[in-house]
Amino acid sequence: MSSLLMMALAGCGPAVPTQGAGATPAPPLAPATATRAPVLPRSMPFTVNADEPARPVKRAAVAYLEALFTFGAGEGSLAAGRERMAALKLPAGPVTRAAGLLDDDAAGAIQVVYPQLGGLTADRASIMAVVRLSRQRGAELVTRTRTVDVRLAKRAEGWTVTGLASLGGTAPRDATSGTPARRVLASGRIVLPDSARWDVQAGRIDDRVLRMLLRLSREHRISVAVLASGHPAKVFGSMSTSNHTRGRAVDIWAIDGRRVAAHARGKGPNPARTLMETAIRYGADEVGGPWAFRGAFTNTVHQDHLHIGFKRP
Repeated sequence: MSSLLMMALAGCGPAVPTQGAGATPAPPLAPATATRAPVLPRSMPFTVNADEPARPVKRAAVAYLEALFTFGAGEGSLAAGRERMAALKLPAGPVTRAAGLLDDDAAGAIQVVYPQLGGLTADRASIMAVVRLSRQRGAELVTRTRTVDVRLAKRAEGWTVTGLASLGGTAPRDATSGTPARRVLASGRIVLPDSARWDVQAGRIDDRVLRMLLRLSREHRISVAVLASGHPAKVFGSMSTSNHTRGRAVDIWAIDGRRVAAHARGKGPNPARTLMETAIRYGADEVGGPWAFRGAFTNTVHQDHLHIGFKRP
């Protein structure tokens, strides 16, 4: 019996010739690895808290977005989107505006982060919804957080969505390198949706706003709803250009992980009011929130966020 056969029967296997014998060394065996396709996040229904202002408006906007952007593989086309909304007896017209966020060959999921008021009259409204949108095509999964401007009108049957005025912008080709911008983007205490992050990267935001964000975040973690992209271009219900459009304002919807609407009803020292006072002290001349005091204004729209801006160029 040959020596190789005897070794094989003994469970040793054949010996590998050494380099000295003129053979090429065998490459080491790669460890076995199991690859898994990314899992599309599950869309969890968002509950509009009872203490939120304009609750029926927010609920209508949330329901529409969740229905539009939750779909299985092959159900992301415009036609499928219209069918989906019609089946739920929701308006199909606004679906066309969402084409940039739909995909014929993908599956989609949405998580509403927060629906903030962008404007409100007796029969019209804007909801700037911060949403986390995921799309999966095969093994590719892409998730972006956008601020979407949802427009609604009051009908006999209640509030209904009439359009999507903004999908929250796009990533810029060239990123800015200004110091305040870099610090804001790197901060772990300033939570930005991608829409706002893109605004900063594109150089659209006034340095005064960026420095204010850095100052306000020294003591608190602040969650931004919108800078420029995703906000109505005009002050809602007027012809006046919004300072958001000019890059001179920011809306903050949560402080230390707690909604401004909840802070507004809290007792004792209030970080939301403190931030309003701090903003005024450091030069902001357009400050709105749940309270009116010297240098600050309030109304129904500003019960759920802090607006901090600069009127002068």
